[in-house]
Amino acid sequence: MVATTLADSESVLLEDIASAEATVNGGGDEKSRREAAVVSAEQNLQVCQETLQEKQTLKAQTLDKLKAALEPLKEAQAKQQDGDAKGDDLEKAKEAFAAARSELLMPMKEAGGSKRPLHNLAKQLKAVHIEDSLLEAMELPLLKKPEQRGDFDAVILEQLDLQLSEKDLAFESKLKEAASAKEERAAAVRAAQDAHDTAKEASEAAAEELKAAKDAESAAKASSVEAHRAAKSLTSELADAAQQLDTARQRLEAFRSGPLVCFNELLERSAPLPEQEREEPPAETPDAPAAESGAAAPDVTDSKA
Repeated sequence: MVATTLADSESVLLEDIASAEATVNGGGDEKSRREAAVVSAEQNLQVCQETLQEKQTLKAQTLDKLKAALEPLKEAQAKQQDGDAKGDDLEKAKEAFAAARSELLMPMKEAGGSKRPLHNLAKQLKAVHIEDSLLEAMELPLLKKPEQRGDFDAVILEQLDLQLSEKDLAFESKLKEAASAKEERAAAVRAAQDAHDTAKEASEAAAEELKAAKDAESAAKASSVEAHRAAKSLTSELADAAQQLDTARQRLEAFRSGPLVCFNELLERSAPLPEQEREEPPAETPDAPAAESGAAAPDVTDSKA
């Protein structure tokens, strides 16, 4: 367990040294890379700034076109409104004229009339520019019953019918012209509206492109600032890396001369001694006779004597 921990610690220290050495030794390449990054960032910023100017010009141009397209649209719409109103008035006049003939003139021609309806008829016919002399002349025949009218009365009423028929034809002709003019005005409005819509879409698209160009320029400025900062900070980074390399080497040396040495010495001391061969003890022999043992048995007889 301890050996593994020490080995891991040594590996970490070696990795620190390798990382610091790579930074220090690669300083030249890193300088070239960062200088190239500065050049690239400056070029990109210049392109973005030029693009921004183009988009600003385009936005101004499309806005001018939009403003220019607005006036014809307003003019066409105004003409349409005025012309359609006149057409509506003409249609109403035609309806009033037809009503005067069918509701006022015809009953008086068929059965004679009174002054009130005659006055209303004269008013309606005056509005469509029937001759004043004819309006005055028609009063007597229309106030009479048909059987009371003479030849002169008949002539007056024939002249009246003739002028009314001419007015009716004139109304029809004017209404046809008005319908054609109305369609032309509507077509003019549609064309002006299409031109305005196209100009508006172009202006909106230019605005979106301008916004994108501004965002791109902001990002390019930030990249340029960062590239310059990185280039300027390389010297201090290399100095820090060199200091880190010296510190890492010192720590490795201290580790190897301190904890690692102590552990190895302790390991050697605690290692078991090699097993030595042991000598077999001599085999035990039975007691030898006294004569053989070289010691004489005590002489009892002699002793007594």
